[in-house]
Amino acid sequence: MPLWPDVGRLLGIGRNQAYEAARQGEIPSLHLGRTWLVPVPKLLELLGYRADSQVKRTAGEGSSVA
Repeated sequence: MPLWPDVGRLLGIGRNQAYEAARQGEIPSLHLGRTWLVPVPKLLELLGYRADSQVKRTAGEGSSVA
């Protein structure tokens, strides 16, 4: 997932804060050329979700059937 704008906005921080946090290792990220990416499993861990947990949805939850 791109560091900015997706991850920065999700964390409620500005662009400069997002890049600085990535440079300091506060946000787990991969720097590929000019692109900064954040692996989704690492982002979920940062947000407090366990990496091995799975989200299960049953019919009718979070979906609409026309």
